[in-house]
Amino acid sequence: MIGRYYLAARSLFVILVALLAGMIVILAVSEDPSVAIVAFFFSTFTNTYYLGNLLANTIPLILTGLAAAIAFSASSFNLGLEGQVYMGSLVGTFFGVRILTALPPLPGTVAILLFSLISGGIIAGLSGLLKARRGVNELISSLLLSNGLILLVDYFIEGPFNDRPSGLAASFSIPSKFRFERILPPSNLHTGLFIAILASVAVWFFLFKTRGGYNLRVTGKDPEFAYYGGVNVGRVYFWAMFLSGSFAALGGMVDVLGVHGRVMRGFSSGYGWNGIAVALIARNHPLLVVPAALFFAYLEIGAQIASFEAGLTPELSRLIQSIVFYLVTADAILSFLRRRRAHGKLS
Repeated sequence: MIGRYYLAARSLFVILVALLAGMIVILAVSEDPSVAIVAFFFSTFTNTYYLGNLLANTIPLILTGLAAAIAFSASSFNLGLEGQVYMGSLVGTFFGVRILTALPPLPGTVAILLFSLISGGIIAGLSGLLKARRGVNELISSLLLSNGLILLVDYFIEGPFNDRPSGLAASFSIPSKFRFERILPPSNLHTGLFIAILASVAVWFFLFKTRGGYNLRVTGKDPEFAYYGGVNVGRVYFWAMFLSGSFAALGGMVDVLGVHGRVMRGFSSGYGWNGIAVALIARNHPLLVVPAALFFAYLEIGAQIASFEAGLTPELSRLIQSIVFYLVTADAILSFLRRRRAHGKLS
């Protein structure tokens, strides 16, 4: 129990350092720092429109954070989340536009989500399979595959699957009957929020209350111990990556169904990488992913508000997010090295 409180305190320290750094940047670049600080840190909570958009931005980050947490719990490093989000969204949109149009609303929406998450799972599962069968580093294979898939999706939404009358670099629109209902209009908040929260609870139950989750966590802590304890480590690597890719694709598809209604070029930019940072802040705990995702969305919305209320650049959020990312990554690496030394694997 003490260890958990210690880890939570370290994560809180990282967040406070990042916020302090953001405040210092605002003081350095803003002509009216007091107005800028109020706009960045407090304006989000002044009306339902801002608050709704904050929660809407949190939804995909919860799901990509869960995706990263699942992979990391098995000591698998899925760096292809961006490509899995993007490709999974395209696959789900294609089925929604071209194949499932005759279905009623609820079955159609469920089918779209299933096709999307299965496609993301297959993409990530390929890296897990290569790791299990051939010893290929999943960090490299998932990253390279993701980069290629992003270009492939761009080709389709600017070419064969482009909605030319719209004048956008975007796909055709999904029928409105399959889209999520809005909450707190005119904000972007939608009923996909409940899917994200239920997904967090489901992943927590899987990891901590089922045999499969136990095998995954044991493999993540010590693959050799898991192997000699009777765990099929190769199978764990595959399914950890498959589930990770599935949740990444689900995050993109939920965002499409709730906000955009179609796949737009670059709509998912940052979801995958921010999901990794969310998982690291949450220490791979599924329930803690929710507040960690909320924090990242808070930075994003705060920067957007400050950009038109106080003249700050929206890139300020990227700067603070980068500080958080570097700090939590460095902390995770140091923790990993300490564990290795404790096991006598490093001199």
